[in-house]
Amino acid sequence: MSRSADELEHDVEASRERLDQTLGALQSRLTAPGFARDLAGLRQSSRTLNEGFGQLAATIRAYPLPALLIGAGLSLLVYDEIRRSGRGRRPVFEPGPVARRPDRDLPENERARADQRLDEGVEESFPGSDPVSVRITK
Repeated sequence: MSRSADELEHDVEASRERLDQTLGALQSRLTAPGFARDLAGLRQSSRTLNEGFGQLAATIRAYPLPALLIGAGLSLLVYDEIRRSGRGRRPVFEPGPVARRPDRDLPENERARADQRLDEGVEESFPGSDPVSVRITK
């Protein structure tokens, strides 16, 4: 299964040839004429891009309703993706089988305590030091 020295040497020569071609291509692009060709290509591609956007704008003006529906559909897709990705970051509360006591059984909701809190609230709202005080009795 081992390869002979001749095969390995041939593979090395092929790799060197590919590397030489790549370096040659890079060197040709880094010269002044290479920059000019690249800039001309950019100018041509930007011109093509501008023409494409012009055609898109004309089509939207000609058919506004389908364009609006497409935009709304894309917006809903983006919204749904943002909402789904946000779910993973926020903890979600899922109640489990927890034995809960009714509120009326809680010690702070006993009848005497509730009456006391009501009296305190009335006293805060209508203090006895006011010239006109109101006292609510049961």
